[in-house]
Amino acid sequence: MGDVGMDYEKFVSILNRYIFQSERKKLLSKLVNNPERFVGLFRPSTPKSKLFQHLLQAREIGFGDAFEKIIAEWLSYYGCQQEEKQIRVGGEVLRFDHYVKSPNGNYLLIEQKIRDDHDSSKARGQWSKNFEPKVRALWERHKDKLIAIFYFVDPTFDKNRKLYEEEASKLRKELCLQSIYVWYGRELFEGLEKLSIGRAKDWDEMLRWLEQWRKDLPDLPDVNWETPEAIAELKEIARHSPTLWEQFAKQESLWKEGYVDILFPTRKGLQVILQVLEQDPRSNFRSAAAALRHRLESE
Repeated sequence: MGDVGMDYEKFVSILNRYIFQSERKKLLSKLVNNPERFVGLFRPSTPKSKLFQHLLQAREIGFGDAFEKIIAEWLSYYGCQQEEKQIRVGGEVLRFDHYVKSPNGNYLLIEQKIRDDHDSSKARGQWSKNFEPKVRALWERHKDKLIAIFYFVDPTFDKNRKLYEEEASKLRKELCLQSIYVWYGRELFEGLEKLSIGRAKDWDEMLRWLEQWRKDLPDLPDVNWETPEAIAELKEIARHSPTLWEQFAKQESLWKEGYVDILFPTRKGLQVILQVLEQDPRSNFRSAAAALRHRLESE
């Protein structure tokens, strides 16, 4: 085992960093750079519901990224050493979720997804265009030292398990490599324990941590950007990315369709941001401040 293991505080810090850190800056960037994702007559949603929808979808993506990092931390704790994150095969770049060398000298390839809920055509593509080429490329390097795992974190979704098992069986026979697995949830930790790499009980511990973390989650994201916490973050954005606020001020559709009314109902938050911009003499800050002041004065 590695020197530093996983504990609840580390687990939570990874989840919060990938899911919530810079959430407002990411949303602000999307609003000004891709306003068509939010505005327009042909959308069956209000500005507030659209903001909720975007934030919740972003959190789902962040949750997947967080669990990729969490599994990487467990592998490191088990003594696995990171290999390349990507390799080039012919004209194609293959990127790996996990490609590590285990303490017993085997090489682990783990393609990780949160849940198996795709339709069958997309599922086949996930295998044939994503996982299988990586298995073949690393098999050329490591032969029977390779352990290839197609892994879904959430065990409650196994829509395409039969399809994946059939594909894995074909590939085992073709490559004469028995260590190609399709695993869900706890099966990864059980399988790693059988391979003398990990511990099955760590999955159970992780479930307890996840349940505890979820108890403190709000039902919906906060889209009021005039709270003290929000204003503190937005002031930092103003100090480091003034151009975002100039774009925000000039994006007519956001003001016309009510997005600004949701995020800044009293405009006090924008007044604070304006003060931050006006305190810096550099030209990009002056330009952003002028655009924001003009917008506020013209309302």
